[in-house]
Amino acid sequence: MAIVCATNLSPESVEASNVAAALAARLGEPLLLLGVLDGEQPTDEASAPTAGASQRLEAECARLQPIAGLVRFQLRSTTAADEVLSDDECRHARWVVVASEGWRAPAWRRASLPERLSRHACAPVLAVRRETALVDWVRGRRRLLVLVGVDPCSATSDSAVTFLRELRRVGPCDVLATYVCSPLEERERLGIHTPVHVEVLAPAMRGMEVLDPAVERVLQREVSERMGSLHGEGRVEVVLEPGYGRPADHLLHVAHGRGVDLVVVGTHARGGLGRLWHGSVSAGVLRHAEQSVVCVPPSVREPRPAVAPRSVLVPVDFSEASARAISQARSLVGPGGRVHLLHVHRRRAGDTTFMDHYGVLPEPPREKDRVIQRLWELVPRDVGAQAVNWSVEGVTGDDVTLAICQATEREGVDLVCVGTSPEPSREPDALKGAVARELVARCRRPVMVVPTA
Repeated sequence: MAIVCATNLSPESVEASNVAAALAARLGEPLLLLGVLDGEQPTDEASAPTAGASQRLEAECARLQPIAGLVRFQLRSTTAADEVLSDDECRHARWVVVASEGWRAPAWRRASLPERLSRHACAPVLAVRRETALVDWVRGRRRLLVLVGVDPCSATSDSAVTFLRELRRVGPCDVLATYVCSPLEERERLGIHTPVHVEVLAPAMRGMEVLDPAVERVLQREVSERMGSLHGEGRVEVVLEPGYGRPADHLLHVAHGRGVDLVVVGTHARGGLGRLWHGSVSAGVLRHAEQSVVCVPPSVREPRPAVAPRSVLVPVDFSEASARAISQARSLVGPGGRVHLLHVHRRRAGDTTFMDHYGVLPEPPREKDRVIQRLWELVPRDVGAQAVNWSVEGVTGDDVTLAICQATEREGVDLVCVGTSPEPSREPDALKGAVARELVARCRRPVMVVPTA
């Protein structure tokens, strides 16, 4: 697989070519220079610029050959990204390298060539600014500080994390795994709420853009799990950036404040109206970054291996169906695993016992101790059960399915195991059959339905 470098031989493109040549030498790949004639050429004068460009590309190849070894060039007479990367070698490139600036384009084109290449490329697109840091890193003279945009709820993060492993094979990298999060949205997703009366909060916790400590602990764990284990030299730090509005602006704020050398973001496979409607974090980062940027397409993502569940959440309504689900969950996690028992109290008309709270809505005070005791009584007492880690929780909610989904996010479980029964339960908070169906439709975790024979 070649290292492909799109160039118009401007000073900025020469810097990008230097980076591409150093990468090709480090990775042992051939270097392919794509000469792109940007700007509009008159039809009757097209042959002269083409001949001149070929001669200049040949000279550029000769300059880079001592660095990269095998260097070839091809000439493109268009700036249409799908045509620039039209042949098989470009579609199967290992990296696509391009200068961030120095491209001439018609006034009607809103997106730059690096942005358009990032939409069509099947390989990571490196938009180069400040070649010195990258060249010195590739040649082993320094360590690179890399910011990677991570979203625990988005698959685009997986492609960016996969690419980090490639970066660490090239050279040592310190990584800032950065998640731009809305405190209000995260509290809603996790079911963690703030008090109504903010005067009871410490002064440092009163701002809308301050993360609740309980939310912060969950997000730290989620980002770390999404990153997984990164081989190679360099530290990995999780950075939570609370903010509202465009995530790209907040990512670049962190990059500027921490003196980052390279920003890595995953891209969506959408285009056209979908891209216009949803916006694009990668396009915003490419357009406004002060650093070099890598946009990683979904095709780079490595599939996550299927593993046996090590943590299971069981919704409990104290029926026989719940007991069967608990037994099933215990057998799935095995020794050293974790089973979390959750009881959801349906808020009923006339409930006036809920005070302002800081955290998950609890069980009503008059019922909390009794419910927690009943949950612990459901934990098996045999030797095998003692090898499993058990935890219990009682919460209150108007929407039972939503409360269960929020608990799965807070606890970070691998699986939900819910029992069903054709017979109605006498318990006041019995889980109806519709809850299991709604869980399958709404929960981001896998759901196992355990019927009662």
